[in-house]
Amino acid sequence: MTTSMCASALVATRASAMAREGVKCVAMGDGVDHRRSRRRRVTRAMTVGALKTARESASLGADSVRYDDKDIPSAVGSASKEDLMRWLSTRALPSQKMALEVNLAEGRGLVATEDIKRGEQLLGVDKGTLITVERAIAEAKLGPKHANLQEWSVLATFLAQQALALDNGTAGAFGDYIRALPRRTGSVLDWPEEEVDKLLKGSPSRAAAAERQESVNAAIDEIRDAFPELTVGSLRWAFDILFSRLIRLDAMGGELALVPWADMLNHKPGCAAFIDLNGSAVNLTTDRAYVKGEQVWASYGQRPSSELLISYGFAPAVGDNPDDEYALTLGVDGNDQFAEVKAQVLRDMGLNPVETFPLKLSGYPRQLLQYASFVLCSPEKASDLPGLAKTAFTGSNGIGQSIFDAARGVMNGQARGKQGVILGGIAGEIAVREMLADMCADALSAYPNTLEKDKGVAQGRMPDFPGADAWTGVAPEAIRATQRTVSAARVRLSERRILAKTDSEVRLQLKKLKTQQLNQSM
Repeated sequence: MTTSMCASALVATRASAMAREGVKCVAMGDGVDHRRSRRRRVTRAMTVGALKTARESASLGADSVRYDDKDIPSAVGSASKEDLMRWLSTRALPSQKMALEVNLAEGRGLVATEDIKRGEQLLGVDKGTLITVERAIAEAKLGPKHANLQEWSVLATFLAQQALALDNGTAGAFGDYIRALPRRTGSVLDWPEEEVDKLLKGSPSRAAAAERQESVNAAIDEIRDAFPELTVGSLRWAFDILFSRLIRLDAMGGELALVPWADMLNHKPGCAAFIDLNGSAVNLTTDRAYVKGEQVWASYGQRPSSELLISYGFAPAVGDNPDDEYALTLGVDGNDQFAEVKAQVLRDMGLNPVETFPLKLSGYPRQLLQYASFVLCSPEKASDLPGLAKTAFTGSNGIGQSIFDAARGVMNGQARGKQGVILGGIAGEIAVREMLADMCADALSAYPNTLEKDKGVAQGRMPDFPGADAWTGVAPEAIRATQRTVSAARVRLSERRILAKTDSEVRLQLKKLKTQQLNQSM
């Protein structure tokens, strides 16, 4: 399990990083020849973005060290399934309608031991079993040195400290739980350096993977400044566990927690069953009925396959995830004569000079076009820009409700308001769609493999290999490499399907708009 915090944090980090790098986007001006200038600027924008991603990947090679199995505290993964169940019984876990299975396609998971109705409450994990930041500080006796650490880092410090303490028998009340945690998750933190660049080339997830690595490296350095006795390998393992198992509990004000037993539930795209605190226990309310022997699912949130791969090390089969998306980034052109003013106007509206919008098979948000029309506009004077922004984002140049129902909602595909307009009338409608079509075409050309090759790899079966241990997550490099290759191909293919469909739909819209424009001119 993981928290929805990761995705928004990565988007914000990517946007700010791109802004610092001076990433440029297309620029359109009223009264200029859009067709002549647009292609040159789009190409330059995409090139700058590609160079940034390459720099990020290169910097990873200098700073990041993948942990070998010998770097993980030796006691991790040493507890058996039976050991874990005995420990849970001491934590007042009630009688269950589910049993822990190990050799599922997903590895560990919970399977119904009897028929389960839709709407039933399962789990019943006592609140006292949760590992929260407050509990971690108390259990590990971190002292005042934890004060400068963020909550993720506090939890990672606790896990690493307790895992190392297992070796000398000084671990606390959660020692048996930590002994039962997997040694490997398959997340991007465990990938060889060269494979991050190779397998995710062309995908926006390549930058997200680099950011994940960089943020963890920085956090580890910060933790070891305060706790130098903690090894790099133990901390990298701890962050790997957190990204794959941490849950944000809405009923506790969004507090982060590790929830033993609940963290055995696997994610299924489209599932609407969420884990949360209900009274004094953490429960899952089922969104469907199960018959005996079926795996019980939970939702990790509406996550695209790229995010599932980065955090959990798996990607659903192509077409199985309704939440798949391509993250398209737009921003103010650094060479725009009004670049600084546009950036400030966007900030005043609660937006950023660089924003990311989701393209999905079901379509793309109209706000993308409205945002682009402002980014691309070329007024006679800078003082016109605040009024143009209000027109684009609220539908009039007077004060009104922004189309962005929440400041970041549109970036997550949540805002559905129809207020606001695309600047420039029908010519503007055409210009922003031509820009979008060109960006889709350029993005498609950035993938190194042919479409046929990606299809073949993505449809490949995960082969069985001897020596794999589904309980600890440890497997021969051959099986791990195959899992990474197939899953990454699924992500690339899903993104390419979205880009191709968006490109096709946008060009159809362009045809209709140009016909309309021609008719109006007659």
